[in-house]
Amino acid sequence: MSQAATISVPKLERLSWLAAAFAFAVLLQLELVINRPINWDEFFHLSEAHAFHEGRLAEVLQVFYARAFFWLPMLPVDAVDQIRIARLFMFGCELFTTYAIYAMAGRFVGRMPAALAALAYLTGGYVFQHGFSYRADPMAAAFLMGALWIILASRLDTRAILLAAILAGLAVLTTIKVVFYAPAFAGIAWLRWSEAADRKGMLLRLAAFAGAAVAFALLLIGATILTLPDANGGSAARTVSTSVTMMFDQGLFPTGIYALRGMLFAPFMALLVLATPFVLARAQLSRPQCVALIALLMPLVSIVFYRNSYPYFYAYILPPVMVGAAIAVKAVQAHISAGILSLALLANAATISLTTSRPVLPAQKQVLAAAGEIFPEPVAYFDYPGMLADFPKANFFMTNWGMRKYRIGQEASFVDAMSRETVPLLVVNHVILASNQTGPAPSEALLPEDGRALREAFIPHWGPLWVAGRRFSAATKEQTFFIHAPGIYTLEKTSARIDGHVYAPGQTLTLARGAHRFEQNSAGEAVLRWGSHLTRPSWSFADGPIFEGF
Repeated sequence: MSQAATISVPKLERLSWLAAAFAFAVLLQLELVINRPINWDEFFHLSEAHAFHEGRLAEVLQVFYARAFFWLPMLPVDAVDQIRIARLFMFGCELFTTYAIYAMAGRFVGRMPAALAALAYLTGGYVFQHGFSYRADPMAAAFLMGALWIILASRLDTRAILLAAILAGLAVLTTIKVVFYAPAFAGIAWLRWSEAADRKGMLLRLAAFAGAAVAFALLLIGATILTLPDANGGSAARTVSTSVTMMFDQGLFPTGIYALRGMLFAPFMALLVLATPFVLARAQLSRPQCVALIALLMPLVSIVFYRNSYPYFYAYILPPVMVGAAIAVKAVQAHISAGILSLALLANAATISLTTSRPVLPAQKQVLAAAGEIFPEPVAYFDYPGMLADFPKANFFMTNWGMRKYRIGQEASFVDAMSRETVPLLVVNHVILASNQTGPAPSEALLPEDGRALREAFIPHWGPLWVAGRRFSAATKEQTFFIHAPGIYTLEKTSARIDGHVYAPGQTLTLARGAHRFEQNSAGEAVLRWGSHLTRPSWSFADGPIFEGF
């Protein structure tokens, strides 16, 4: 046997082992794509796709996920399954990003360290949990990493420049968080210019990319504006203005607890990233290479001040960082074999998979089915994220950011919403709503008038689904009450005199929005429930949470 043949065998074995490691990680995560509970943010993103499908989406920036997935509402499946399908596409984006990490890292280190850096990204705690989520982040990461890869590895001919510029333009349309990748682009551009034999020519090509990226971004934004009913760019300006004023105003490490948990959920990746600056200080690399690798680490600095650095954000911000961290992987490989490193990374992914709670997702499907049975025709509703995507949501997305805007009057109140439209359904799917409806007093997170109105205007119907109605205790002899959701109501339990007319249990009456008079007609509790003998599902709610934390 020749020497060449002898050398090729261990190389083949290592490649086979690495391919098996990636396959195992991909299969583990694919199972989560299907069975991991839907996060509230994913329901919100789906509701935006439905809004676009129905012609109600008025935003320009940061909603490409809604426009690109306009076809989801056309599918004959419920919201959970629509999100599962969207996740498969996001999973593809994540896998592309993973390969881009490998391809870019290979420019600085060998193939094996580059592959291990990519595997560390794929199996890292937050990435493994959220890298496939139906959000803007996986799409934007794929667009930006594709553009970076082209700039780093291509000859930057006309075709490459145009492709990279289109990807960068799509990223701008997808999220304004592209600004966090600016150091990475600058570092790669500096490397290409520094190493070029024809620096002037390279500078012109890089400038052409920058100009084309701006042009495509403006073109895409302009084309999007033309699809809006009023065809103006006010929405884009508001998005940028609000983001600048509210997303960076909570001091240093506004979500530091998530950064600490992220290191615990991905200890090997965290150690590699933390070790990278020290390895770079001793690495035998050219100055431009060091500058480029440091620049690739810089996007992670965003967690110091960015208030939305929640777990899903790490799937977006870590790809360039892991390219830079490949130099640390190479250093570690001098002491620990690739096989052991792969096993450690896979063990981390397996642990995340085993500790993921799966019973929440069936409960989510239960709620969707129950809402559809109770209301065969969609009705307006209140909830936290927009869980009933094919129903018109009447209130804002109740995230921390949304609640801040609500408290200062930048989001409509619940009372205002009820004064404009009929809202007969409340989905109690968040602690704020649950504490308001079932606690000893209205939630302090809500405006006082909203807290009182929600407590008074909705009654339990099935599980977390509450409907418009009023309860009158047996001790209530007479009372003036307010109806926020006009329509047909059914009287339950006992007879009563409403607005001077006596109604027996089971009778229906029509109540307009405004004040009405209740008088006790017989002993016992009386209940007014919105709708004519509103259906209740035959199955019982399984109890337990509808949503879990990140």
